[in-house]
Amino acid sequence: MKILISIIVFLSVFVSHPLYAQSAFKNKGKRASLVEVKKVKIFNIAEKTNTIGRLVAINPTIISSKINQEILKIHFKIGDNIKKNDLLFTLNSKDIVRDIKQISAEIKYQLQTLKFLNKQLSLRISKLSNAKNLRKQNIITQDNLDNVNITLLQNQQQIAERTYNIKRLKILLEKNKEDLSLSKIKSPVNGNIISIDAKTGAMTTRGQILASIVGNESNEIETDLRSDLASIVKIDSDVEIIHNNSSYFGKVRGIVNLENLRTGTRKLRISLNKILPKNLNTSGTRFSLYIPVGESKRRLLIPKDALIPIGKQKIVYIFDKGMAKQSFIKTGVSVGNKIEILKGLNEGQLVVVKGNENLRPNQTIKIKRNKKK
Repeated sequence: MKILISIIVFLSVFVSHPLYAQSAFKNKGKRASLVEVKKVKIFNIAEKTNTIGRLVAINPTIISSKINQEILKIHFKIGDNIKKNDLLFTLNSKDIVRDIKQISAEIKYQLQTLKFLNKQLSLRISKLSNAKNLRKQNIITQDNLDNVNITLLQNQQQIAERTYNIKRLKILLEKNKEDLSLSKIKSPVNGNIISIDAKTGAMTTRGQILASIVGNESNEIETDLRSDLASIVKIDSDVEIIHNNSSYFGKVRGIVNLENLRTGTRKLRISLNKILPKNLNTSGTRFSLYIPVGESKRRLLIPKDALIPIGKQKIVYIFDKGMAKQSFIKTGVSVGNKIEILKGLNEGQLVVVKGNENLRPNQTIKIKRNKKK
């Protein structure tokens, strides 16, 4: 019996020793998990309230006719997106072109006539000089000299009339050329056509409204906020604007000083920092807004990606001398993609934000370094 027990013990040691050695070798050679970390920082941040806003036009651009002409062609339709200097309307310009040709011919005729009158003037000035010498010698009478003077004055009057006519015709020519350019009505802005108040074949009059355009840079976001919150919102405070997980940013431009008694709200107008993408730059598009309310205060913040829920509690992993140290935390207000930490972390610590999903306490970890391009 003793021999049998000895044999069993020997076999157990013989089998388990290689397995133990193999396990120890694996643990010894196990590579550290690569993770990304962010430093715990303190920011001056106000609490934010979440609400829904919609895109509204500030002031549509009005397109009007500057001349009285027939509409030959309308190049766009309501709802079309247009670029600055796109041709919107073509007006009839045949009469204008005809007037330009006629005025140009009249100017040419007046210039030629003026040339002849100036030559006559030169001769009559010479004739007057001769007449004065003859009068001194009593060869001609005073009446003869006066007649020469009158003829010279008449010549000068004709030159003055021609000079005036040429100036008047040039002004008229310039006006007609301007009218010719105005017969092609172009868009002054990039935007979207929201109305067309004209028809092909209709006669336009100067000042008549033809279309309205909402410019790409002429939009704001409007929202209704509870009056008690609106009263502590600061003008020019930064607003985060969310649509389908994409973030944009703006500022509180104004708060309407009139409460809606039925809803107990006031309107806020939020200007955009940048032009929105074309697919969102449409009046009525809805956005989720995060608006700061009240005074800013110092808050300890970390990225939300660092959080790991465990039941009703939350933990984060801290990078500590190459080890993943688990820490239970208490959170405060949400600030965009960050969260306030009330308890469990200190400023300057490194929290794991990527690669933390499968970590275990005290696991060996290594910070992933971004390769320089």
